[in-house]
Amino acid sequence: MNFLTCHDGFTLRDLYSYNVKHNEANGWNNTDGSDDNRSWNCGHEGETEDEAICALRLRMMKNACGVLLCSRGTPMFLAGDEFGNTQFGNNNSYCQDNEISWLDWSLLEQNRELYEFFRFMTAFRRSHPALRHPTEPCSLGFPDMSCHSVRPWG
Repeated sequence: MNFLTCHDGFTLRDLYSYNVKHNEANGWNNTDGSDDNRSWNCGHEGETEDEAICALRLRMMKNACGVLLCSRGTPMFLAGDEFGNTQFGNNNSYCQDNEISWLDWSLLEQNRELYEFFRFMTAFRRSHPALRHPTEPCSLGFPDMSCHSVRPWG
């Protein structure tokens, strides 16, 4: 499984819009959620109208999509990443039942270029079997997948 974002972290858009988490609305004085987001705000924390920063963020999201969909293994995206959904920098939105955690479907039309790129890359992956085939067996003889408990191979 390959992924960049998941339910307990930044959305793809937030990954390139925030340097730090903004979980103040969660009620824990911004102490909940990871501080290690591996994110970059592209020069401005949060939303901006700056066209250069918006263009850079779009390019970063497309790059991330391209790398993930051209990587061997099963790709996973967070719902809404394909149309630039945001959680406004909240990386631990489990306790929010509001616009922070809801999918804003209006962003689909607003971010149509990003969505169409995701569609293109999905079709590209589908049309190139080399990206979907299992990798060669490990030279050490380990299987492609294995399950373990407290003890290896248990």
